[in-house]
Amino acid sequence: MLSDVTRRVRAPEPTPPTADDPPELGGYEIRGRLGQGGMGVVYLGATRSGRLLAIKVIHPERTGDGEFRARFRREVAAATKVRSRGTAAVVDFDVDAPRPWLATEYVPGPTLAQAIAEVGSLPEEAVRELVTGLAEALDAIHRDGLVHRDVKPANVLLGPDGPVLIDMGIVFESDATSLTTTGMQPGTPQFMSPEQARGEAVTAATDVWSLGAVAHLAAAGTPPFGTGSLATVTYRIVHETPNLDALPPGLRRLVGACLAKDPARRPTASGVLAALSGPPPAESLGFAGPVGPVDDDRTGPGVPDDDTVLRAGTSSAATTVPGRPQAPAPPDRARRRVLTGLVAAGLVLVGGGGAAAVVHFLGPGDTPAVTAPRAEVSASTAPSGDPSPSPTPKKPRKPKATPESSPSATPVDEGATATGEQDAAPARFQRGTVTIPTEVQVGQKITAKVTGWTPQPAGTTCLWSIGGEERDNLGSCTYTVTLDDVGKAVQARLTAARSGYAKATVLSDATDTVPQPLVEQPSCSTTLSPGKKYGGWFALCEVDQDPAVTYTWTWVDVDNGEAIEPAEYMPGSPRVWIHDGRRSHRVTVTVQAKRAGYRSAEFSTTFTLPDKWVPAG
Repeated sequence: MLSDVTRRVRAPEPTPPTADDPPELGGYEIRGRLGQGGMGVVYLGATRSGRLLAIKVIHPERTGDGEFRARFRREVAAATKVRSRGTAAVVDFDVDAPRPWLATEYVPGPTLAQAIAEVGSLPEEAVRELVTGLAEALDAIHRDGLVHRDVKPANVLLGPDGPVLIDMGIVFESDATSLTTTGMQPGTPQFMSPEQARGEAVTAATDVWSLGAVAHLAAAGTPPFGTGSLATVTYRIVHETPNLDALPPGLRRLVGACLAKDPARRPTASGVLAALSGPPPAESLGFAGPVGPVDDDRTGPGVPDDDTVLRAGTSSAATTVPGRPQAPAPPDRARRRVLTGLVAAGLVLVGGGGAAAVVHFLGPGDTPAVTAPRAEVSASTAPSGDPSPSPTPKKPRKPKATPESSPSATPVDEGATATGEQDAAPARFQRGTVTIPTEVQVGQKITAKVTGWTPQPAGTTCLWSIGGEERDNLGSCTYTVTLDDVGKAVQARLTAARSGYAKATVLSDATDTVPQPLVEQPSCSTTLSPGKKYGGWFALCEVDQDPAVTYTWTWVDVDNGEAIEPAEYMPGSPRVWIHDGRRSHRVTVTVQAKRAGYRSAEFSTTFTLPDKWVPAG
């Protein structure tokens, strides 16, 4: 169940309002910040009765921008028009305010991006529930003549009642004039359809393609066209076919249909719902083995036949954006167009105001915009420099890790078959398992180990996945867990090789979520040194200090509850002067150790002062 996944993910907490934030908006109390993007800030608000709201407000510097105001009006119009349990209901708005705002119901829960980062790929049942909820939302949007254009994990909230599709800011109304800046194309690269990448007509089928990409990420832990440079990923989306072997058999045909290159060959959102209305169709569709990659120019494995429910009503539901070309361009010209726009989504409005690499498919962000350069670039050669392999039919993407399984491997067939020029096909490994520790800590060096293989591999290389984001680690099968990995699961994708044998790839089970490390517990014993001239004692509580840790000492007179402040010349010191007026009093000293990214630790001890001060000799 999707709710089981949601319960395993840490609930996001609003941050306190800043000094610049208003105390109220439109009569609603502002209780905190939920997020920030290039368009505005989202606050956690509340009605007088205590009902929580999500209130989006345009940035002050954007209020004078007529295009941004128009876009905000469009978002309000779209949000009020759509009625679906899969979208956040509008409560109130004021588009003519000095800072226009929109209040919707507050959906408590993490984003899908956060869930995948923390728990990895989802069980098939949870993915089917996720896709059903999103398809219901898209069906409602499309029936109202709208196209979302930015369906991605960061725009999906996992609420208590199911998935909720948010960010209606770039929803396009089919009978309206486009407000997108000239040369700009909305969408997020990993989940952008081929027609978006080429700057062609945007239709309801565009949202269905993005839905398929989201489903692939949720089920397999990686997007359908891998990771890498922006140019490489965009090229793959337009020209290559994804391999679906990493998906559960019951999802391959549906996801493959959604990812068809030709928008007319994709199912409608209602067709997706119809396909998901029954049990997983693996047996009924006769899957006898792994399904091959999708070829959108023919029917076959991974693409439904013309008489299947996925074909029903495909073209009728495609809402076309006016002013865009309706027919696809000739192949050569289309290829040139996508290469001139390979920096497509390079201009991103990133949540929190920071810069993030757009190729990180789990990165948070506001609506990215794609700018097509004026200069044309030849497309005779595909872009290079990709850190992860292109998902071709002979190199399937990473398979889904099964939560119920032990820390053993799920095999994936990655062997190269013999060509016509070869005398014989290469032999195949009898694959065993690959294991990594279940519980890991920051700073721990972990190694992916193979056991039970026949014959034993002569060489191995590994691709590591941290929270669903691939890291090649130079092919090493040893990885050191870092502070950046906290809150994420770790997996290893191992490829075994041996002369005369086809390569074989195995995915380990994911580790538990990497816990936040704890600063080493400080400890000390207190010593007292009487003053020579003045009545009192110097108290010392010295610890073995780590240079990376900050230590603070707090001294309290237990008998009267007063804090004993250190002298001006020794602030932050483990040493404090206590005058003899406190003789016979109990004193507690607390040492707190803090380090960025670590949980703090503290140590306390109590001692009693002498009943009489005796000057030091």
